[in-house]
Amino acid sequence: MRGLMIRMFVIALLALVTPAVLLAQQARIGIVDMERAIVQTVEGKKAEGTFTAKFEEYRKKIEGIQKQLETDQTKLRTQERVLNETVKAELSRNITKGQTDLTRLQEDAQKDLDTLRSELMRPIAEVAEAVLNAYAKENNYTVIIDTSNPQNGSVVFVNDKAEITDEIIKRIDAEMAKAPPKKP
Repeated sequence: MRGLMIRMFVIALLALVTPAVLLAQQARIGIVDMERAIVQTVEGKKAEGTFTAKFEEYRKKIEGIQKQLETDQTKLRTQERVLNETVKAELSRNITKGQTDLTRLQEDAQKDLDTLRSELMRPIAEVAEAVLNAYAKENNYTVIIDTSNPQNGSVVFVNDKAEITDEIIKRIDAEMAKAPPKKP
């Protein structure tokens, strides 16, 4: 009787485990770095160039204000004893105004650059998502994991055979060549 119970238990256990083992053998997992896939496309590189040019423009403006602030602060500090009160007051006002202008420019630059990046990359990202979904269906992937987020520390190993980013870049380029995005 006890032997029969053990055999029944083993049979039941095998019945439960076998589908999971077969499913695991059929699962297909892919790894993609979507950020790299978007930025390294032809259109992504153009967008990055446009973004970098605007960034440099703001950087130069900010540096100009910072240099003027440093000059005024140095003048006030080093010549404080020889300057009359009117000049000191004007320098102090210029410094305060410069600091306010700098803060506003930095905030405006951040907002503008965030908006610009979104406008430049959104069309590419939309195409990338469609391309990735089509690729996943075409190649029967069960799961595709995006490794572009550095906070996603759960991916500790990737077999090169599972990496599909380069193929996705090629397909995005091909799709974007059909209908390139309009300039914002």
